[in-house]
Amino acid sequence: MAFPGIISRLHSDPDSLPRQLAQGLQTRAEAFWLPMAMQGDAATVLAALPDSCSLYLEGQATLPLRSHDGVVAENGTLALGNGHTMTLAREKGDGGIVPEESLAEMAQWLEAGHRHFICSTAVQPVARAILNIWPLDPYLARHFLLSFTPLLCEATEADYLAVLSVRAGDATPRHAWAEAYMKLEKKLHRAYLDH
Repeated sequence: MAFPGIISRLHSDPDSLPRQLAQGLQTRAEAFWLPMAMQGDAATVLAALPDSCSLYLEGQATLPLRSHDGVVAENGTLALGNGHTMTLAREKGDGGIVPEESLAEMAQWLEAGHRHFICSTAVQPVARAILNIWPLDPYLARHFLLSFTPLLCEATEADYLAVLSVRAGDATPRHAWAEAYMKLEKKLHRAYLDH
């Protein structure tokens, strides 16, 4: 199984966990990143995932994981059950997994050769589409990044959670940030998700 390009970080909001998982799986998430604050939900998350979707845990694993699941050590190394490892990127060009806080600089990381990113489950479809476009047409990918990057720079956790609500059809009145994001997702996700 290939290491996923986009790793979807689950939000530390237990009430929205079922929605996050359902929407992530609907948009064909390849892997989920479970933050330390959500470790108590690891068994629930793992049970909900199909075998094709990996789970990466921050901290110690307290349950048996599958060979393609993994645990992030304190030194930033992600160790998979099959013995493979990846590290979190510390600088552009080191080949590691780009942490979520650097996603707003996605173009620079892509130019440096990085192909693995952590991002919010809410924005995973756009990040994945851009990653899929990059090797085929970097100019087009940069065009879409011109819309995506400003959104990432101003996003809050509440904005990401609002996207989940908008997708489910129960966000009223409409949330401005989520609406702007969803407009971009509609342009990209259907056309470029599987390139």
